[in-house]
Amino acid sequence: MGDARAAAPAAAPVTARGQQRREAILDAAAALFLERGFHGTSIDEVGAAAGISGPGVYRHVASKDALLMAVLDRLWSEGFGPAVRAAADLPPREALATLIETHVDLAIGQATALVLLVTELRHLPDDYRGRALHNHRRYVDAWVGPLLALRPGASDDEARGAATGIHGLIDSAARVPDFVDDVDPATRAPLLRHLAAAVVDRFVAT
Repeated sequence: MGDARAAAPAAAPVTARGQQRREAILDAAAALFLERGFHGTSIDEVGAAAGISGPGVYRHVASKDALLMAVLDRLWSEGFGPAVRAAADLPPREALATLIETHVDLAIGQATALVLLVTELRHLPDDYRGRALHNHRRYVDAWVGPLLALRPGASDDEARGAATGIHGLIDSAARVPDFVDDVDPATRAPLLRHLAAAVVDRFVAT
């Protein structure tokens, strides 16, 4: 979860079609990076998967590093970042509901990027990794505040453990083949939200 500016695209898309093409490139890159690894994927392969030439990818990102950064930045700019800002102005229960909803949506809609955040971040420059880790701490902090407000006797470590445990529950369940293949798509998000909320309730009641 880095800063969106860190992706340093060669030129920002200025048309709806250009934005759609960029999104297709990021989706293709995320899938290939997950399947083959960052170093095992070429720009030409990303372009082919997105329906354009390899050199065409460089109209949207400056390098393969920037491509991975753009994939990861989407998690923050379109999901975690807005949720953190929204939660800051909400009562504890509503803040946690907002954070849960966002995390579930990302776990289902951008599952590959969440995996890459763990597996491929090490390949990126130190300054980007530092920003990504800083944003991750901000995200966990957004959970810790409401959790402690609902259970004042808990320690900071306990609240952080609960937050990261909920994240792991959502992330893992969303990628389990039986869950993906056997659970009705219409019920996946509500089910995960319910499970995460149940963990919050258990933490508060402990």
